[in-house]
Amino acid sequence: MDSTTRQQQMFIEELGHLILEYGVDQESPDTNLGIQLLLISQGLGTVDSEALTNGDIPELNKVITKLESIAKITGTLYSPTGEDDTDQLHNNLTEFLNSSDHNERQQLSTNCEDLVEALQRHVSIDHILGNPPGSEIIEYPVSVKRKLLSGLRNNSICTCVRPNESQGSPRWHPTRLLLQQKPRQDNRRVIDFSAVVARVPEERWRNVCLSVPLRENSEGFAGETSPSSGPDHGQGSDLVRGLFCYILKNNAFARIRFVFRNGNFFSEHDVRGFEPRPCPGIGITLTTVLQKYTLQLKDKVDLAHMTAQALWQFYDTRLLYDKWNSDCILFMPEEHRGIRRIPIKLYVPFQFEASEENIDECLSEKLIAHRYPRILAFAIILIEIGLGRPLQLQQCDSLATQVNTDFEVASQGLNELKETPWENSLDKSAFIKAIENCLRYENFGPIDTTSAAVPSPARNQDGRTSLQIDHTRRVFYDKVVWPLQWLVEFGHQSADYLREDQRPLQISRASSTRKDLQEDIQFPPTEFHASRYINPKDWLRSLKAINKEIHPKLQNLVVDGQGVRVGERGIRVAILDTGYDSKAPLLVDKSVARRFKGWKDFVSGSDVPVDSFGHGTFMATLLIHSAPISEVHVARVAENTNKLRQSAHRIAEGIRWAALEQNADIISMSFGFPAFDKESYGPISKAIDEVNIKRDGQIIFLASAGNSGVYEDETFPATHSSVIAIRATNCLGEFMNTNPRSRRGGSEVFGAIGDDIPPHLREFYPEVSLPGSSAATAVAAGTAVIMLAYVLILPQLLKIEIQEHKLKLLWTTEGMTRMFMKMSDDMGQQQRFLNPVKFFCNKPGPFDKYCAIYDCL
Repeated sequence: MDSTTRQQQMFIEELGHLILEYGVDQESPDTNLGIQLLLISQGLGTVDSEALTNGDIPELNKVITKLESIAKITGTLYSPTGEDDTDQLHNNLTEFLNSSDHNERQQLSTNCEDLVEALQRHVSIDHILGNPPGSEIIEYPVSVKRKLLSGLRNNSICTCVRPNESQGSPRWHPTRLLLQQKPRQDNRRVIDFSAVVARVPEERWRNVCLSVPLRENSEGFAGETSPSSGPDHGQGSDLVRGLFCYILKNNAFARIRFVFRNGNFFSEHDVRGFEPRPCPGIGITLTTVLQKYTLQLKDKVDLAHMTAQALWQFYDTRLLYDKWNSDCILFMPEEHRGIRRIPIKLYVPFQFEASEENIDECLSEKLIAHRYPRILAFAIILIEIGLGRPLQLQQCDSLATQVNTDFEVASQGLNELKETPWENSLDKSAFIKAIENCLRYENFGPIDTTSAAVPSPARNQDGRTSLQIDHTRRVFYDKVVWPLQWLVEFGHQSADYLREDQRPLQISRASSTRKDLQEDIQFPPTEFHASRYINPKDWLRSLKAINKEIHPKLQNLVVDGQGVRVGERGIRVAILDTGYDSKAPLLVDKSVARRFKGWKDFVSGSDVPVDSFGHGTFMATLLIHSAPISEVHVARVAENTNKLRQSAHRIAEGIRWAALEQNADIISMSFGFPAFDKESYGPISKAIDEVNIKRDGQIIFLASAGNSGVYEDETFPATHSSVIAIRATNCLGEFMNTNPRSRRGGSEVFGAIGDDIPPHLREFYPEVSLPGSSAATAVAAGTAVIMLAYVLILPQLLKIEIQEHKLKLLWTTEGMTRMFMKMSDDMGQQQRFLNPVKFFCNKPGPFDKYCAIYDCL
């Protein structure tokens, strides 16, 4: 506090005492004014100095100016130096308080109320963090933690498979304790803990709730002998040991509640409500989350607080026998309606087999940077969460060297975090304060037990010195848990799931099952890994991300006469439609315009691109934005859709031009003739057959199935045997009700995204840029481009001999049909949704993708 603020504080405090004394003597309401002034004086001692320096509290000047006027002081602030000064000040205040101007006194009282509120908003962070509330009201009693952990240990014993009698040791089911527990509340008689258990991690996890009473009692646990005694059975009640085996044998989806009474946990028949269960698997470590996800500020605060509070609560239990790090903190993914999400819930696995504590509570070695490895390890967790990435830690031979090395890495990480911009500097200050308190090991002791005032250290049930443990826990709450708890209470509410804006996966050679693979391309966010659905806002962005990674490798492709496409690097797509407008806003960009390689007008013979209707422009826009690596060739075969029936011969010529003159790999036809229009079939069908013969089948035809609804048949040329018919879906893979019925008997049909088209792609010709199978065909053509381009760069990614003659089948309609089957999701009723994003993300490396492609061909 500077000298000016100190003078103001003393001045206001003196006036507060005088006015309070006057109000008591006169039994007047001025007592409240005196109390307000004393609160202001007290608040000035806790306010943030920067707020005063920057003039962030204008209410203070109002009150000071008014008080100086009342006290009849000019110039510097008045500070009584003797009895005469005090008497004069008292007389001036009495004159003011006895005046008949009640409005003036009321205005001063209002200004004081505003100032008290303003000071509360600008309390110093050091003052807040330096005055933590008592932790006793939210701390779990020792007896509660003992009952919980012993109960989990006993009831996780597996009775499904008997222990190996020669070894005399039981088996335990995998069990995870949820760390996101609610703080203790005084009006509750029990504390509920949540956990998940499974027979093996590969099977579905079951949610369990364990209710432990707060009341202290001396009851032990039935059957709480040596773990080697094996499972016991209660008489006429639940299993005393192996209780979880019972719920794992049935398929109940509900969350089962277990209540502790009479020394045991007993299951209650009135199960709790249904809850999402974690997906099978061991879970995702915090390290992996930090590698693959972009954490928002509130996510970081939540994760840090949850971990800190759990470590503090269980610091004196076997749950902390091993120091925690980011590899032992787990997230358990959940699946809801086919969508895989990762809730922000932290779990810690139980190591029931551990029999001895790792003695690293407090180190006594000389020349060591930190004497509390558990606290140092947690500081590293906080730094990793704050930075949003794991630190590069080294493995050392000796404990002392390990601690010193970890401390150096932590210090460097903290310095980097201090330079990292945050949304709120106050949040950053509290977060960093918690880390700094962890790194100062002097905060935690050790306790001087030689003093007569300190009793001899006792050993707790785990064999550790109870005095030191209790002291460490108290300090850890005050200096680490409380700053993070304040951050949460300050206004950062818990999020439900990890955010969707995640970092691209970087699949490196180290993560592959084969050592002879080059680095694979990076793919879109991980939310698509197990989901068959695509985010409405992200499907186009995800396709672009795949193109962005393929494109540079495609440009660097060296054609040596041995490749699948000798002498040609790009994937050529021919669009047969109403032409295209090269001045369309989304096509005029130079990088986009360069992708248009061929043009032929079979309607008016124009040498420059033209589209008076807009349908072809929309198809070209969808293609080039779904697959920016495409080389686009456009044939204008009709002026508009109304004149389509008179355009059969032009379409046939367009097919020949695209296939034989432009060497197109894919021909996309977003139009169709009704089933009864047999006259149009002949020329078009003849052209398709002719091209197939001359190209030896090395060409892919796509056509829209139509939009006439389920009461009409799909249109031609989609019905041609050499054409892949495309129907429309929304971004969730749901087939639109405008799709026609299939004429192909029992064969399955394909759908691509033809709805949920981003609005900016539809702005230029909105009247014809409509959802349906036409749009879906252009998107499907983009999907085919991606697959063909990836096959071209596979030789760069793999240092093994690949069967290129087999991969050539992908350049045929039959081969692409098989590929579409491989990468699509079964939506029921013989409908399959093309999902290239999921296909790429679910394959961990180029060799896996190569095998999948080779297998389907």
